[in-house]
Amino acid sequence: MGGVPSLLFVSFNEYINWCANIVPGACLKVLIPYDAYWVDLVRERLDGIAEIIQSDRSVESMLEVGRDAEVIVSGRVWGEFIRKAQRLKMIQAFGAGVDKIDLDAVAERGDIIVCNSHVNADEVAEYAITLLLAAAKNLIIADRAMRAFDWTHRWGGPSPATELRNKACLLLGLGNIGTAIARRLLAFNMTINAVTYSGKTRHPDLVNEITSYKSMRPLVSSADFVILALPLTSRTKGLVNAEFFSFMRPSSILVNVSRGPIIDEAALYDALVNHKIKAAAIDVWWEYPSAAEVTSTPPSQRFPFHELDNIIVTPHRAAYSENTLMDQVDFIVENIRRFATGSSPHNIIDLEKGY
Repeated sequence: MGGVPSLLFVSFNEYINWCANIVPGACLKVLIPYDAYWVDLVRERLDGIAEIIQSDRSVESMLEVGRDAEVIVSGRVWGEFIRKAQRLKMIQAFGAGVDKIDLDAVAERGDIIVCNSHVNADEVAEYAITLLLAAAKNLIIADRAMRAFDWTHRWGGPSPATELRNKACLLLGLGNIGTAIARRLLAFNMTINAVTYSGKTRHPDLVNEITSYKSMRPLVSSADFVILALPLTSRTKGLVNAEFFSFMRPSSILVNVSRGPIIDEAALYDALVNHKIKAAAIDVWWEYPSAAEVTSTPPSQRFPFHELDNIIVTPHRAAYSENTLMDQVDFIVENIRRFATGSSPHNIIDLEKGY
């Protein structure tokens, strides 16, 4: 958010000057705890500017090879690494979310900047609209029935489609992703309202009404659709809880493309089982499987969401398309270049807000 704070900027410039004097040429050491394919793509683009090193995503491996790194590129950075990597000056997340980065440890250090990326906002917005349409039109139910040679959903059958046009959609969050969603929803002639922490937005032209978390009940109650596009912070964790679902209409649809823990998992399952809402479409979860478990783990360890007909479940793929991964690499490379040359990197997050 904006440029580097003045105190940090002085420290940052002093660091760059020290780096240039001590290690000529490629002075920055950049740790990337990702697969070799992505590491090599960044390495090719930063040849002569930075030394790129690779580790796995465990804190032990990261410290073993990257304890002296000045930059780390990762959406997950452990507090132990931040505290022990004394030369660390910049953390660059691969995506928009920074909830897996220990921001308390960053704040303790006081000399580290954290940057995120918004290059996938348009793709996430498209995916959110896709989920909304699929849930509203009962596409998954009809598809499953047809695969079983069941034509009972023809002409709408027992589950007629919900229209989007002239309905009301409430966006929780109106940052880069939320505004991209709002722009697309305008094509449906929808009434678009929004909720943000401050109750304000830089894009008042996109919404009819905007309010804060504390005053959102009337907008929740009047919404036909609710789409979550919020960062996960201490303020948003569990924001969509049993009380929230009690405000929603029985005919309403909930879509989540932000972070799983923003919704109370038990409350969502109860709302679906007891038809307190019509449907949900969820792309983000509370827990994720290990690499060895990706073909044998249900969407939830606690509740059998996969048995319900009124929920669409997808495995956290909204941000990934034919172009977004390469766009992410290009953005990361540009931000590291800016850091290395003494320019203020893009998208420096506000540690207090968490985004």
